[in-house]
Amino acid sequence: MTFNVDSNIAILLITWLVVQVLKPTKVNNHLLPLIAVVVGALIATGLSFYTHDTKLVQDVVLGVWAGFASTGLNETATKSITSIIDGFANGFGKQDKTE
Repeated sequence: MTFNVDSNIAILLITWLVVQVLKPTKVNNHLLPLIAVVVGALIATGLSFYTHDTKLVQDVVLGVWAGFASTGLNETATKSITSIIDGFANGFGKQDKTE
C-alpha cells in the first residue's frame, strides 16, 4: 500500500514543524532545506516500515518531496505575508500625485 494523501500531508506538516523548531537554534539557516529533505525522507521511511509498505523507494521519494515542499511552503508563505504587509504600509501602489 502506497501512502495516501493524508500521510503525504502529515509528512509535509511534521517536516515543516521540525524545521520551524530548528530555526531559532544555532543551526545554520542555509542547512534547513537539506535538513527538511532528510527529515522528510526519514519520516517516510519510518512510516513505510510501520505500515509494512513494499514500495520503500517510492515512499522515500515522497518523503524527499515533502521536505522540499515544506521548504517552499515556508518561503512562499513568508514572502506572501511580507508583501501583503508592505502593501498595507505603502497603500497598495497608490499613484504618486506629482504627475
